[in-house]
Amino acid sequence: MTRADNKLSFSISSICFLIYFLLKPFYLFNSGTLQPGDFFLLLSFALLVYERKSGLKNDDYVFGVFLICIIIINFIYFHIYHASEFIKSCLYYVFNYIVILCFRHFMYNKKWLGALGIVCKMNLLVQLGIFLLHKGSYWEGTYRYMGTYTDPNQLGFAVISTLSILFLLRDKWKYLFVLVAAILIVQTSSGGMLIALCILVSLDGLIMLKKAMDNGGISYTLIFLTILGTGAVILLIMLDIIHIDWDHFRISDKLSGNKSALQSFIDDRALNVAQEHPEYFLFGYGEGFSFPRYGHSEEMHSTWISLCYYYGVLPFCILLAWIYTNVRNIKLYMIPVYCAVFLEAFTLVNHRQASFWMIILLANVCCQNDGKHEYYDEFKYKERKSA
Repeated sequence: MTRADNKLSFSISSICFLIYFLLKPFYLFNSGTLQPGDFFLLLSFALLVYERKSGLKNDDYVFGVFLICIIIINFIYFHIYHASEFIKSCLYYVFNYIVILCFRHFMYNKKWLGALGIVCKMNLLVQLGIFLLHKGSYWEGTYRYMGTYTDPNQLGFAVISTLSILFLLRDKWKYLFVLVAAILIVQTSSGGMLIALCILVSLDGLIMLKKAMDNGGISYTLIFLTILGTGAVILLIMLDIIHIDWDHFRISDKLSGNKSALQSFIDDRALNVAQEHPEYFLFGYGEGFSFPRYGHSEEMHSTWISLCYYYGVLPFCILLAWIYTNVRNIKLYMIPVYCAVFLEAFTLVNHRQASFWMIILLANVCCQNDGKHEYYDEFKYKERKSA
């Protein structure tokens, strides 16, 4: 796909995509159905096709091949079991493909990416405001907070992925939003998301420390802001404004049981069917979500393992090839983001969320090093200026 024409900073289609991403956290209808934000995604795609009268060129044909594999495999199982869940899973990937096509077109516009960063910050602040006002929802009446989402893990990944986009855009306020993200993730009681946040912040901190030492010293402003932010969070916890019950993460339960850590993980993610019927890794099991098979009460939670099991080794390798073509040239400062997102995906891949695919695509913008890209030029100028 050709890069967006920067003479037009904001087309109507690109504005609709920003509205879609802003409204995505709000679920007015049942999970898995069309939401208000999805309407703006479809409108964005339709307007983009109309605006590009010469045709919408597709640079993501590899993902298109993966999508064809998904449709074929799920339709085979739909024909066998007559369960609509297989059709629904196909539609999720179709929506993902629309996100990929639209975002690849818009992301080469520097000003539009700046607007995306503002939307990301608004999303995090809105979720924090809803939590502080006690207006958010909890998972089936339990302690696990899910805000405006329909699942606590869904909220957790939305927070991590939104924060990751700010890190990729090198937003100067990103560490302020790390505190916002930490507050929300702790409330979800999601151990995987908490680990992802720790990976992101710790690796980024090490890289910042290395650069500071290479440049001859550590910024006292950075030290002051870090101490101030940490002290503020500790104070909020001590005043019980932010309540944390670490027992809810069930870490001790997962590690102290009679089963091994691996078996506990298999049971927790409902991967038992992959353990009992490994032959499906060859030709795929189909993605049926809540449709139970082989005596299991629930379908597998989405991980890298389950994605391979759903569609078989060959389609999964096609997906990995598409991911590799996008992230193969990542820079040092981007490593924390992709380590956090991809390692966390071993516990929950969250491929139904648009931000997962947007993060993969953003590597193309941030990796540019040919001096021709306007957004990269801004980064390069800042690096030269600070040197």
